Amino acid sequence: MIRARKLLLPGLFLGLLSAGLMSQPKLVVSSPSSYVPGERIDPETWVLDAELRKVRLLDQVKPETRVVVLVLFGGGFRTRPEEPFRGPLWCEDSFDDLSVQRALVAEFAELPVEFLAVAAPPVFAAEKYGFQEDVFLAQGAETSEFAEAVRGFVKATEKEIETSLLPFDTVYYDPKARLTQNRDSADLGSEYGEIYPWQGKLKWHLDPRKYGAPTIWLLSATGEVLREPFWGNDYDSDPPEINYGFPELREAVAAELER
Repeated sequence: MIRARKLLLPGLFLGLLSAGLMSQPKLVVSSPSSYVPGERIDPETWVLDAELRKVRLLDQVKPETRVVVLVLFGGGFRTRPEEPFRGPLWCEDSFDDLSVQRALVAEFAELPVEFLAVAAPPVFAAEKYGFQEDVFLAQGAETSEFAEAVRGFVKATEKEIETSLLPFDTVYYDPKARLTQNRDSADLGSEYGEIYPWQGKLKWHLDPRKYGAPTIWLLSATGEVLREPFWGNDYDSDPPEINYGFPELREAVAAELER
């Protein structure tokens, strides 16, 4: 009888399942909001150059490039905040992260590695850094107020290329933080402007930070995401939370070059 009962139980269990008596709600897992390894970034993704011309991000990749290091960071400001503040970038973590990026640029200077640096302004706290309140989010791109603020932001950031603080030959600009923000991540308002399908997809889906800066993505020359991004360095936490450094990035870029 013991043997018979053991044989019957699986059948009874399956019967209960088929009858729905032991069913439970299905776990619905939404897909990541960001790109993941193996996906290609939208070829229509655009940024501004220093002359405020709209350019497609992937069009800036040189033909000989094998690995693209895409660096998203917080750029310059107009007015330094009154409280103790270090560096000439509004995002202090981006400023602190420059030592990592500078070492990486030097390490791969003679190899087919291209650095695409994209700076975003302090869109959620514009007035703190000398810009008109909400000018980047609540003003349309066609307004004089927005254009004036973007020119000021670009000028402040370009100055740091000239001083060699920024280790990049060229910086591109994302004045409405489109690369990292979409309707789900922020209240962008009715005056924000067009929302594109690629918006917000370069902010890693596990990143809880408001701005998602700094973040470093490794891409192929055609825009394929090669691995999870490097993100989350918080130099002001106690103790500092350092998720990556130069050794980790050097190893990752070298590994992609060897593929």
